[in-house]
Amino acid sequence: MVVQGLNEITEALLSGAEVEKIILPARRRDPRIEKIKEMARERGIPYLFSPAEKRGRAHVAEVKLASEEEVLQTGKVVALDRVEDPMNLGAIIRTAFSFGASVVMEKRHSPPLNETVARASAGALFRAKIHRTTSLPAFLRRAREDGLWTVAALRPGEPLNEFVPPERFVLVLGSEGRGLRKSVLSLCDFRVEIPMREDFDSLNVSVAAGILLYSFTVAKVK
Repeated sequence: MVVQGLNEITEALLSGAEVEKIILPARRRDPRIEKIKEMARERGIPYLFSPAEKRGRAHVAEVKLASEEEVLQTGKVVALDRVEDPMNLGAIIRTAFSFGASVVMEKRHSPPLNETVARASAGALFRAKIHRTTSLPAFLRRAREDGLWTVAALRPGEPLNEFVPPERFVLVLGSEGRGLRKSVLSLCDFRVEIPMREDFDSLNVSVAAGILLYSFTVAKVK
């Protein structure tokens, strides 16, 4: 995988990902470049400068996925049902990592974890706990057995401003066009919706994830 951008390269290095080589922009002064050089030297990763390089890029091995147990241990999980747009996936991973949540998706109904997802995640792809499951319903059953409450985001549902989120949860999000499958929805303990004006109910799934995770974590503390 080729990762572009100084922030993305930095996150890949911080994650401990296997970085093969780094190409940095020449004649550009940026403290991030010095940090990348320092980390590369510490790990013995070759780097070079190129006048043709504008943003910086690194050749990185495939993302290391987390186990089912590892994502459940976080106690805060975002489960995605047929969210197949890589930009939305990357944005959700970025948001989930920011709020200390892990991400679960099905192998069949999600995009590959490639450079597009890495860019949209601002590099969080390399540090977040991400698990691919063969069956989302099976994962939700396991999560409930482990004491996590499953919360579906959809309309109609309990208004977010009235909902008391559980301490340990799986936030279940569906694609903007198709929503949640019946087999997934049947395993959700709660249904919650984001209050919006009545004549407009369309919200990007990654934006919805940010609003809900903030409400479930940061706002709840207050």
